[in-house]
Amino acid sequence: YADARYPPMVRLARRLWERAEAESGRRVLTPAPLLSLGPRSDASVLAAAGNAGAEEVGDLAARWGGAFRVPDGWVAAVSERGSGVLNATEAVRMFQALAAEKGAVVRDNAEVVGIRNAPGGGVVVVTSAGEEFGGAKCVVTVGAWASKLVRSVAGVDLPVQPLHTLVLYWRIKPGHERELTAEAGFPTFSSYCAPHFVYSTPSLERPGMIKINYHGGPPCDPDSRDLVSGGGDVVERVARWIDEFMPGRVETAGGPVDRLPCMYSMTPDEDFVIDFLGGEFGEDVVIGAGFSGHGFKMGPAVGRILAEMAMDGEARTAAEAGVELGHFKINRFDNNPMGNAKDL
Repeated sequence: YADARYPPMVRLARRLWERAEAESGRRVLTPAPLLSLGPRSDASVLAAAGNAGAEEVGDLAARWGGAFRVPDGWVAAVSERGSGVLNATEAVRMFQALAAEKGAVVRDNAEVVGIRNAPGGGVVVVTSAGEEFGGAKCVVTVGAWASKLVRSVAGVDLPVQPLHTLVLYWRIKPGHERELTAEAGFPTFSSYCAPHFVYSTPSLERPGMIKINYHGGPPCDPDSRDLVSGGGDVVERVARWIDEFMPGRVETAGGPVDRLPCMYSMTPDEDFVIDFLGGEFGEDVVIGAGFSGHGFKMGPAVGRILAEMAMDGEARTAAEAGVELGHFKINRFDNNPMGNAKDL
């Protein structure tokens, strides 16, 4: 992260991932180095490397079998301080199982269409099937539907724009399959260079393939997006990056082996929204939204923060971990549509 306000949340999340793994007996996080690439003239690259405790790689051609080729004037920095790759599907299963063990009831395919105050206090949540669920507090984490739902229930314009993006799996060229695996020590990496903001994880869940994606995509309506041909020129952007930076390791002819539709929920400043909804709901409704393509790894930390806000009216864990929540408030967009100012 170039923004120094995020690393404390990353460290908190890392501890909570480990705690959840230990409690559940599951493994969802695979350790891997973190490689940051970008022009030396780009302050965000240097800041991200510094905040991660990364050390500059003197001879990139000598690392990871010479898989990367970068232009002159670029910096490559690697950190091995707690970075890794999450298995998202297994992580969701893990937390659902832990929640169920503690008495939670998980209702799949239940579309929430309304939230209102209960006459005697508390909150009522309404689904499209007409079911109603009551409780003292409500936590709203509805992803790409955040803006629609918040506007309909509270009349608040939350500037969260869904983007249609793609998760792309590319075939590794023959003879290089193992060297690009997490087991072999291949890194996760981020390439900071407009217009190709590309990131990747090592080959892991699909042998012989590597996930290399573009950070972004065209705006979309989450209820009517094109799952087949959506995504704009994301594939072309990533293919150009591979041909320039990893030409000897990854095959781009014919495009990716698989492309899976996905959505980002973007705020104008790409910072999260973690706040009480306020208005008629006061502190009875807490919202977590606008995670802008970098929220999943923060899941345990954000979940703990939202739960404490709902139950206690404050997030003590965040304060103890040095996580400053002020810049995640909804009112940062009042009279300032771009939200938080960025120095980089």
